[in-house]
Amino acid sequence: MDRRATLIGRFLLLSVLGLIVLIPLWYMAAPLFARPPTWLAGKAMEALFPWVKGFDLKAATSILYTSVQVRMRGPSGDVFVEATPSAPYPILGYGVALIWAMLIASRTPRWWLKGLAATAILFVSQAIGICFVWLKNLVVSIGPAAIDYLGVSRFQANAILYGHQFSVLMMTPMLPILLWLLFNKRFVAALWLEAALEGPGEKKASAQHDVAVKEPQA
Repeated sequence: MDRRATLIGRFLLLSVLGLIVLIPLWYMAAPLFARPPTWLAGKAMEALFPWVKGFDLKAATSILYTSVQVRMRGPSGDVFVEATPSAPYPILGYGVALIWAMLIASRTPRWWLKGLAATAILFVSQAIGICFVWLKNLVVSIGPAAIDYLGVSRFQANAILYGHQFSVLMMTPMLPILLWLLFNKRFVAALWLEAALEGPGEKKASAQHDVAVKEPQA
């Protein structure tokens, strides 16, 4: 039991220390990390929707250019402008720092190779998240004008909102952990082995010891 607790405690401590070091480095390099998922998301949107005119990356924010006309209040009255939804990469990309910190903390064999593979998988997940952030900003944030222009039904709007919540709030933090479990089976097996070593005999001996300690008090 003590060995298992030590193993888990050391892993958690090293993971936290790794995040303290890697998160600032990742944040400074966020514009570079944002390029692959932004390109994937932009190409996917161009292939799926005819109203997409292009995409761009400014600093660490992915921007989608569309022909969707929305009404906005101007200095001389209402005007129609083309919607340009944006998606801030930092809310979707921190899983890269998380998976590298966990792989290093658990001393995974060939951790650098598995880290590169995990990063590539995370880029695809982040691209999906960027697409849903763009769509959510169009349908929900910009409002009825965009919905009317796109001809989106209530069911489709709810599906976009659900996809946004799932990709941003669930997949962004969970996928790095799932990938770590997949790439680090030896560490997980070690935890199970430590648990198995604490057999019924040890538990019985521990219970007898507790009874022996309590008897003099009676």
